[in-house]
Amino acid sequence: MVEGAKRGVTRGYVLGLLGATLVVAAAIVVASWGLLAMALGREPIETAAVPLWFGVLSIGLGLAMLGVLLWRQAISLLRGRKSPVAGIVLGAAFGVYLIWGLCGVLAGLTIDDTWFSPFALILMPVWGIAVVLFWAVLARRIYTDRPTPKWPWERREERE
Repeated sequence: MVEGAKRGVTRGYVLGLLGATLVVAAAIVVASWGLLAMALGREPIETAAVPLWFGVLSIGLGLAMLGVLLWRQAISLLRGRKSPVAGIVLGAAFGVYLIWGLCGVLAGLTIDDTWFSPFALILMPVWGIAVVLFWAVLARRIYTDRPTPKWPWERREERE
């Protein structure tokens, strides 16, 4: 990062990046849960009395929490902090695990589907990585003088 250099970003840019990060986090959860379900031969929710949409609701709550924490990370970065806030990274990782576990207990899931579920454990690194990636992209935009990345076909026009 260039010392002292700071480019302004718009609220729209931050919200767009936040939305993209949430979509990527949800996509990684779907892919990792699918692979884990195939490898283990079980579903994320196997308690018969609890419908599968409960998992979607719990992940939605986790994504809402992640959105709030990403916004806090953006504010911290825009105020001049040049490193990720460790509390936000850890809060996202453990917060989603806590949301899954507590919502599962309230819905009547078994202990194997809540606190000891491998599906719940996968959520923690995904949320933590999402926060760090969000920070990295936004920090590059604010604190470096590097131009926006271009596709290979966009670079050909500059060489001519």
